[in-house]
Parts: sequence; structure tokens; C-alpha cells
Amino acid sequence: MEKNVTLKDIAEAMQVSIVTVSNALAGRSGVGDELRVEIEKKAQELGYRRKARREKKASAKSRVYRAGTRIGVTVEDKYLKKYTSFYWEMYQRVVVAASAQGCFVSLEMLTDEQERRQEMPLLLSDEGISGLIVLGMPDRAYLRKLYQTAGCPLLFLDFADDELPCDAVISNGFHGMYQMTNYLIGLGHTEIGFIGSYLATGSIMDRYQGFCKSLLEHGIRENREWILSDRDPGTGRAKVRLPAHLPTAFVCNCDLTAGLVADLLSEAGYRVPEDLSLVGFDDFLVQGSMQGKLTTYAVDMDAMAHQSLKLLLRRIKEGEQEQTVRTIDGKMVIRQSARRLGK
Repeated sequence: MEKNVTLKDIAEAMQVSIVTVSNALAGRSGVGDELRVEIEKKAQELGYRRKARREKKASAKSRVYRAGTRIGVTVEDKYLKKYTSFYWEMYQRVVVAASAQGCFVSLEMLTDEQERRQEMPLLLSDEGISGLIVLGMPDRAYLRKLYQTAGCPLLFLDFADDELPCDAVISNGFHGMYQMTNYLIGLGHTEIGFIGSYLATGSIMDRYQGFCKSLLEHGIRENREWILSDRDPGTGRAKVRLPAHLPTAFVCNCDLTAGLVADLLSEAGYRVPEDLSLVGFDDFLVQGSMQGKLTTYAVDMDAMAHQSLKLLLRRIKEGEQEQTVRTIDGKMVIRQSARRLGK
């Protein structure tokens, strides 16, 4: 039987790394023109044949329950820089869930430059990858190219995209923030603001809409002065500007934002919760004055990781099917950052 030529075979023949061969054959940057031509020539001489998307899917499907099935995970490095604890923890839960299924997991972090140049993950050049989990939503144009070129099933974790028929697992941000807002109203608050750039991601939009539903049901009019962005639109870095007139409570789209707001309030001479109540979302705050004190909505990461592996392995095994989006409920965690008015 004729042996299939791999990237490793070409790399050994050229005495270069597999990454260099992959970049050269994919037309990525980082490889000189002369070396690129030599690698392409050697690949042709050895009989290397790029697998088409359908062939890769068939190959991945045949490997699904073989011992050592490999799952790739990609995440933008900016998410790990900004939300280190949450996304590292989510990745670790995926590893545990994969191990229980007899699978291996490989992680690749993507830079802003790779996304801007639309360079695909190197994991995809590894023919051992049966499926890919995308953790944290990248740029939409990049996501579409990834879907078109991946050659294996994709699963979106912590976000969903209605324009792409990929399975997804998300936390129930809408109902979670609806519950958190109801909690504040139950404590007597009617002047409530929302902090989160709701046009930035679908998950923040869901949380904002849950906040709006609660206000509407209780006959409370939204005050646009108290609907605040939590990041710089250009750089994406965390950034909040407090209004001159404050409400009695803020609903924050994530715990990181809640911690930032607590610091800003402290600098301005306000106390939480004596002067202003705060609630968050995620139940992941590893530092700052609100650590262990923030009332929040805890995301069930174990359930999200388990469902991600379940859906991805089913997709690899069964192939084409209708898109499935799993919404995972969490739970409220009541601590000391919100108080009842009048007490």
C-alpha cells in the first residue's frame, strides 16, 4: 500500500521544522520565498497531497472513538490576558472531560496579528486533529474563514454564531442576568444601571437583554445614563467611566468589570454596598477588593465542558446534522456586595 506523505516527511527531507513546512504550503508569513519554493518542490517530489475538506472530515469521523482521539482548542491570547482565571479554568475543564472520553487535547493561542492576517491555527495542519473547539469569540471574518478551511468539525464554546452551522455551548446569560436584576429589585432598588459593551459579543447582549426584561416586568424605565460600556472600542481593554449621577445599584456583565467598578467607586469615595450595590456574572474574581464578597451568577463550567465534548464527538461520529446550541444554567451566589435599601 502506498504510504501517505505527511508534513513530517517533508520536514525531515528538508531538515526544517514541521511548522515551517506548514507555513510554506499554506502560504503563511514567516518563510522566505526561496525556501517556500524549495519546500513546495520537495512536497511535489514526495507526492504530498493536501486533503480536501470532505476527505479530512471522513478521516476524522473514522478516528472518533479510537484510543487517543485528539481534540484541538484555540483561544485568542487576549482572552487569556484579560480573563486568565476563567478561560484557563474552562480549558482545564475541557481537558478533564476529554480525558474521561479517552481523548487528548492540544491548545493553541492565537494572536491579534494572526487574526488580522487571517492565519489559520497550526493545529489544523496536524492530520491527527479530529475536531476543534473555539473558546471565546474571535473576529467574525476570521471565524468564517476558519469554518471554510478547517476540514474538521468545529464547536464554539462560550459563544454561538447563527450564521455558521456549528454546534455551540453557552451559559444562560439571559436568564442569569434576569435573575440578578430581579434580586436587586427585590432588595428595593429601582435605580439600576448595566455595565457592559453589549454590542461587543452575543453573550453580553444576552445579559443586557435579561437585565432589560427584568426592568420592563417591574415597570422600571431604563436610564441610558446608567448603561455603560466596559471596554475601549479600539483596543478592547477594560475601561469604565462612571456617570456624574450614580444609581443605587449596578449590574455588571462579568465579575472582572464588577471588580474594576468597585475600585473606581472606592477611588471616588464610595463604599460597596453601603453607598452602591454591585452584582456580577461568572463567579470568577481572583483578586481585588471584591474577591470573596461579590454577589454573582456562577457559570457551570463542568457542565459546559461535558456538553462540548459530547456534542463534538457526536458531530465527528455522525457527520452532517442540524446545528445544536446547548444553553447551560448556572446559579446565583449571594455574598456581601448588595444590600437592601433602607437598612
